[in-house]
Amino acid sequence: MARIPDEEIERLKREVSLERLAEARGVVLTRHGADLIGLCPFHDDRESSLVITPDKNLWHCLGACQAGGSAIDWTMRAHGRGY
Repeated sequence: MARIPDEEIERLKREVSLERLAEARGVVLTRHGADLIGLCPFHDDRESSLVITPDKNLWHCLGACQAGGSAIDWTMRAHGRGY
């Protein structure tokens, strides 16, 4: 299988909006200072534990799954894929 060039991976991490990816999965985001918060779609979440930092285009779950990362990590988790 061909390896995706590192430059392309970095471009995707910069240009693919985590905010839009979360909204596409039905996550309702609210502004909390510089961050956005919402219910994590990757576990049964009753309180907002998902934090997206738009300036860095990174996400982290402070709840049960403790997952986080870039837009690529989000997409892989959403589709049940690993590295």
